[in-house]
Amino acid sequence: MRIRHTAFPWIRSKADREIQQIILEQGKSRRLAKGACVVPAGEFYPHIAIVMSGMLSKSFEVRESSKDQAMSIILPGAMLGDSFFMSRRASNLAVHALRESAIVEVSHEFIEKKMVSDPAFFRKMMNHFMLDMESDLEGLATLIARSHEECLKVLLKILVVRDKTQPDEEWYQLPTYLSHNEMSRIIYTTPLTVNRFLLAWKKQGLYFRKGNHRFLNHRLFENIYDWKHGEPA
Repeated sequence: MRIRHTAFPWIRSKADREIQQIILEQGKSRRLAKGACVVPAGEFYPHIAIVMSGMLSKSFEVRESSKDQAMSIILPGAMLGDSFFMSRRASNLAVHALRESAIVEVSHEFIEKKMVSDPAFFRKMMNHFMLDMESDLEGLATLIARSHEECLKVLLKILVVRDKTQPDEEWYQLPTYLSHNEMSRIIYTTPLTVNRFLLAWKKQGLYFRKGNHRFLNHRLFENIYDWKHGEPA
């Protein structure tokens, strides 16, 4: 079962189609090189953006290890910048492009005017802002309440459910490739631990890999959250 909220922990849901369409029609595109800092920690981001391709990470630095940990992962279709819009404050979290990415940005002013003039759009935006905030809370709660192995299962199931991936007989093909390092940053462990879990699942007949394609048996997800395909987007 989920801990508290409907929102996916760590992985942001796709924005409503109307929200995406309006931002794509009115916004400006921006390409990001792998490793590029989109929003530095402590600085204000005056835009709302939709991720078109690639992968972004909202993260904070662990000073003792000089390693940053991912608060959330922002994949294509998800929104960037909602916390800045809601609070009008800068954040200690930074946003980086984990891979070569593309986003489309619109100004806060445009979104404000659209929300004031269109009550239905206002409601959709507010619902999505809440969903993204709940995602962060659910992510923290999951890390506290579950073991690292359970957290990894939750993470992989999110990727399957978010893209409405259908199984081929008993096997799901993971729609988004994550490296061991990327997975470890999300569930707050080490790449070696992630590799150990995957090897154990492989021996149990629950996991295998072909190149960059990962395949997961449906039994791996038994009793791991109660999402259905397409929730909560």
